[in-house]
Amino acid sequence: MTSVAVPEQDARPAQAEPRIGWLRHRLAAGVASGLLLWTTFPPLEWGLFAWIALAPLFWLATVRGASARTYLAAWAGGLVFWVLAVPWLRLIGPGAWIGWVVLAAVFSLWWPLALALARWARFRLGVPLILAAPIAWVTVEYLRAYFLTGFPWYYLAHSQYRYLYVIQIADITGSLGISLLIAMVNAWLVELVTLPLFRRGAGRSRLTPGQSARVWSITILVGATLCYGAFRVATGRDQFRPGPRVALLQSNLEQGHKFKRDAFKVRAGFLGLIRRALGHDPRPDLIVWPETAYPFSPIIVAAPDFDRAVLKDQLASVQITDVTPEQWRDKQAAVLEDLRLITEEAGVPMLVGSSVYDHRADGLRRYNSALLFQPSRPGYEFYHKIHLVPFGEFIPLINTLPLLAKLTPYRDQIPDLSFGDDPRIFDVGPYKFAASICFEDTIPQVIGRFFTGVDQAHQPDLLINLSNDGWYPGSSELDMHLAIAVFRTVEHRVPLARSVNTGFTAAVDGNGQILARLSKNEEGELTIRIPLDDRTTWYSRWGDWLGLTCLAVTIGWIPMGWLRGRPRPQD
Repeated sequence: MTSVAVPEQDARPAQAEPRIGWLRHRLAAGVASGLLLWTTFPPLEWGLFAWIALAPLFWLATVRGASARTYLAAWAGGLVFWVLAVPWLRLIGPGAWIGWVVLAAVFSLWWPLALALARWARFRLGVPLILAAPIAWVTVEYLRAYFLTGFPWYYLAHSQYRYLYVIQIADITGSLGISLLIAMVNAWLVELVTLPLFRRGAGRSRLTPGQSARVWSITILVGATLCYGAFRVATGRDQFRPGPRVALLQSNLEQGHKFKRDAFKVRAGFLGLIRRALGHDPRPDLIVWPETAYPFSPIIVAAPDFDRAVLKDQLASVQITDVTPEQWRDKQAAVLEDLRLITEEAGVPMLVGSSVYDHRADGLRRYNSALLFQPSRPGYEFYHKIHLVPFGEFIPLINTLPLLAKLTPYRDQIPDLSFGDDPRIFDVGPYKFAASICFEDTIPQVIGRFFTGVDQAHQPDLLINLSNDGWYPGSSELDMHLAIAVFRTVEHRVPLARSVNTGFTAAVDGNGQILARLSKNEEGELTIRIPLDDRTTWYSRWGDWLGLTCLAVTIGWIPMGWLRGRPRPQD
């Protein structure tokens, strides 16, 4: 990138670099932002630090003489943050530290990208930092939601999940609107110390017009956000109406021991939790199992006349060679009969997490699924997961780069699950609910498919998430997963019920308030009446319009910067 001089109105008198050297000086700024930002998320959750955490990084957008080393400092800050944020990836398996390092290295590159965009807008186009830095940062967050199928974790907004008044604007802007506001405050703090602050006139000092405009803008935006939040929280609670009683089951089974478990013992454990749930008065309207919780999975789908030889070949393709096609069909009948028996004895609909093997003439499909069984109804309804986790459930580019298999927790068999086709809405009595599986409740565009372009009469009353966080026992991943899921409730004004292996099993209302949750790393059941929220939102209709807008703006900056050779003055 070509460096240009800072406008006179935007510059302080030139000062010598500190004796520690300009590289270490800038490096300290990047690392400071990485450390401060990390403290705002679990396990520390010092959320208020988010409002200052990026100020050192954004300061790098104001220094003169940018070089590769300036961006190296930004990358170092990103690397520090991501290394500290996702060490829970190491818990997946012995070789998972490779995935931890690779993910941290890749996502740390977004920091210098955001810095480059902000500097380009500021120096080439004269865009004030208070606009350039937030727009650049939100663009990068938005892109992360789609990069390699998407990892929209650790947005600035997510640090605020406990501050209900702050997060209510998500029903208009999505979580990116909160990130934009936080980034704007950080950029404003930088401009307070890098731009002229006062001017003399009539014998006294006053804020410069530019600083005065910034102070008023920040005051109005933050004040309006808090006022809107207070209004939405108060009116929302008044409008809630009683919904279904949902029993959420939480097992405590570490993934590393999955294949060593006694399936009959696991089944007995879930039956015990179901009996506890049925002991409540009134009884639950729905019982939810965690993701892939049914111990005798998979659920097998194969037509009675399915060719025996093809069935045998498909089993061999997934290394199932110890059973005959006839035994496989017997298992198909036994599994469905078992789940039907459990449902009939309970007399309550059950949403069960299980894998599904769907044998078709054109090949075997393997799904991560949620299956709804209802008493006195034959068969079952299903939802197949539509957003799979890279390297955990499938490997992108595996045919091109076979070495990518080393980034997975699997050694005997490479994960190759099939993507589900569509979101599904289930009906249980008078209630409609949408099921999501695993990390799907952290992906805005996935949950948005249940709402965007769907008329209100066909939208779900309740979101349900089935997860298995046994891959990361006791780690901050469990806290972070719940924190991000909170934003889906505010964006669409719909409550959320989560049933999670190892935790956190929880219920969240349409204001984003966590109503109840079980502790991590314990077995239990949570039965709660879910308050329904009939409000509709701008975000449900238009989705991530703010992210798209910021992306369009930053794309526009690039040719505009080339055409305009010199910066415009700022004040």
